[in-house]
Amino acid sequence: MSNITIDELKKYWTGKKIPQQWYSNKKPLTLQWFNEISFKRYNVYYQYYKHFAEFEHHQGEKVLEIGCGLGTDTVEYAKNGAIISAIDLGEEQVNLTKLNLELRNLKYDRLETGNIEDLKFEDNTFDLVVCFGVIHHTVSPETAVKEILRVLKDDGQALITLYSRGWKHYLKRCLIQGFLKGKIFKYKFNWVKLYSDISETYGGSPKTLVMTKKDLNKLFNDFEIIYASKDRLGEFFEYKPYNTFRLPRIFQRTLNFFSLEKIIGENWRIKLKKEKNKSDGKLLDVIFKHY
Repeated sequence: MSNITIDELKKYWTGKKIPQQWYSNKKPLTLQWFNEISFKRYNVYYQYYKHFAEFEHHQGEKVLEIGCGLGTDTVEYAKNGAIISAIDLGEEQVNLTKLNLELRNLKYDRLETGNIEDLKFEDNTFDLVVCFGVIHHTVSPETAVKEILRVLKDDGQALITLYSRGWKHYLKRCLIQGFLKGKIFKYKFNWVKLYSDISETYGGSPKTLVMTKKDLNKLFNDFEIIYASKDRLGEFFEYKPYNTFRLPRIFQRTLNFFSLEKIIGENWRIKLKKEKNKSDGKLLDVIFKHY
């Protein structure tokens, strides 16, 4: 999949394929439309994300969102007083984000088209970089991560989400789509091509990676990983896919009670710190010297 280009990605993520639009049936581009999308995002489809994104904890800080889409998260940071900048590959997404902010009379610092692999910002600029579901689609994830590291301040942090190999991955992608429907033979056992073909709402993504913990450790080797946790059971558990069927809540509650979403969840949520700790604390110091 290394032969894909940024232009291919830009061409794919346009029009109806821009995520979240299908969350609302209200009149498009109205405040009511944006409001319902926001509600569905944080209360139905990604119930963990509002807490993870730390919207309320970066007032007065410089925040960069990479892959702003409709501006749903950009709005939340702006509401809470962050000095927000945001980029996306497409002019369409940038204009949608501007409209979302303007309808609420919210300010922003910079809002423009941009490529995660070549950020047009100075070194050591941002207190926080947020990147939701972008790195697993880009041409070179390694280059993207280096750029995030570069634009962060020395004490800066990053919040990242990526696809993980959860229940849906093994059941729907590998077993059903891969073997039962024979697509893995079509792609000559190139799993990334298979993932790309069947991922996203409309399918046919130019590139989609689904990552393991080992992949994360390698990709974010230059950061301190504060935590990396699997979350989101997703369709059938947390919402009805395509308005069909949702399992009784007892199934989700049982899995959550035993923390099984940490094993079979479909998203990684990752918090990173730019500056690694210089050394580990000593147990004896904690016991005998510290309060």
